[in-house]
Amino acid sequence: MQDISSIFFSGTIETSDVLITGVRDFVRRASFFVGNGLSNLLGRTSKTLFISPSASLASRHEVAIMYFGRTSESLMMTSERMVIPSGRYTLGQLLCSLYKRGERWVDELDDSHLMCVVNGREARLFDTIQPGAVICLTSRKSIFEA
Repeated sequence: MQDISSIFFSGTIETSDVLITGVRDFVRRASFFVGNGLSNLLGRTSKTLFISPSASLASRHEVAIMYFGRTSESLMMTSERMVIPSGRYTLGQLLCSLYKRGERWVDELDDSHLMCVVNGREARLFDTIQPGAVICLTSRKSIFEA
């Protein structure tokens, strides 16, 4: 009985290397076919399912506003999206709509300390804002200043 089980066990060990190699080859082939099928399927649907963030903002006529440093701390916000009207819309008009939110907003978005960047470039009050733009607002004041 012991001789039979040891032969059976040793035969399993010898064939397991071949079995493992065969399984690895099968997994490679299966992953190749599944991967090609999925990439082909995703390639067909990527036009409708995966839209870049700026394209989705532009289609909804929105801009993304990000707050940094003292501005973020004071307003207790890091970012938001805002719908802008069609036609010519300036950074000054956007700031006016933010000023209307109240006292804290007026104090923090003071022109003398505010730095505005639109799509990675410094912007002035009369610069036009296009739908899909990313606007970064920060203050030149330190967080520790009163």
